[in-house]
Amino acid sequence: MSRENAHDPRALANKILDIRSEAGQPLTIMQLIKLIYISDGWALTLLGRPLSREVPQAWQYGPVYPTVYRAFSGIGSRPVDTRAYVKGTSVPITEEMGSDEENLMREVVASYGKLSAYALSNLTHQPNTPWSKAYDKGLYTPINDQDMRDHFESLKETRLVKNTTAA
Repeated sequence: MSRENAHDPRALANKILDIRSEAGQPLTIMQLIKLIYISDGWALTLLGRPLSREVPQAWQYGPVYPTVYRAFSGIGSRPVDTRAYVKGTSVPITEEMGSDEENLMREVVASYGKLSAYALSNLTHQPNTPWSKAYDKGLYTPINDQDMRDHFESLKETRLVKNTTAA
């Protein structure tokens, strides 16, 4: 499975921020990164392909997409009130997404978006999660796509994210 035709994770971040903005609900950087990760995991399981072309890494506080972290660094625990921009411009990074991808992201935000940053972090920090398997190999280790797919497949019966490929 290749990630090369997937999306820039900063475009995914901007899309999630837009979805939350529509509802008047801010996010912290930690919530944002976790929602990208959860969207990416569900896409691997339900759509059969990743959303992000960047592989998440196992950082101390959970899965992280380094380009997203860098795009919003300095915000701290305050709500994200900006977007990721094309370097040296005020143009937000956007990419055309399929309706299945956007629907999946909306479902993830609806299902997981109400959780605090710490609750989302706790979800990804459970033993035997893709993050823990990568983290056991060392800080900043890439998280394996098959581990993500298997993990989210195991959640299909207990989580509220719908299979967005069904007609």
